[in-house]
Amino acid sequence: MITTRILHSSEYPQYARWLKRLDTESRATYFGIPQGDDQIDHLVKGIIPNSAYHHFLVAEYKGQWIGCIHMAESALDEVEFGVIVDVEHRGHGIADRLMTEAIIWCRNRGYRSLYMHCLSWNLPIKHLCTKHGLLMKNDHGETETKMPLLPADLRTITQEMVNRNKNVCCMLLQSTMPFLSEVYG
Repeated sequence: MITTRILHSSEYPQYARWLKRLDTESRATYFGIPQGDDQIDHLVKGIIPNSAYHHFLVAEYKGQWIGCIHMAESALDEVEFGVIVDVEHRGHGIADRLMTEAIIWCRNRGYRSLYMHCLSWNLPIKHLCTKHGLLMKNDHGETETKMPLLPADLRTITQEMVNRNKNVCCMLLQSTMPFLSEVYG
């Protein structure tokens, strides 16, 4: 079962460790240019003291990270997303699920606008943006996307609570599965 959760700021160093395990092409696609381990460490060291402006929604499978959205506050009411899923788990709707949950999370916290920067040749991310209603603007080989976010409503607040509770139940079930298989063979 795939679960998602918002990281606590004490877990932000795990973001750097996970990124450094990704292949070179995934890193270059995510950041727009190739990034070495030192550059990733430098980036995360800058995020940690400013954790109020950075949030991470991660997707996990069997306790291992398989995808992440970095949500960075770029203005008082605007948030920028960076989406990445590891190579082995692409094409299974993980980025779509992360995007859906992250948009709800941001609406529920009063963000009014969502922004993403995409490489023009990154067709999967462009498809994801289009699917979620982000308008694209091409400029010299790069694509910027933007979308207004509606205010929170009863549906978004309820959906966030349902998602959170579903994920907690799935994590608890996964942690008891070895025990249950021993008991019930």
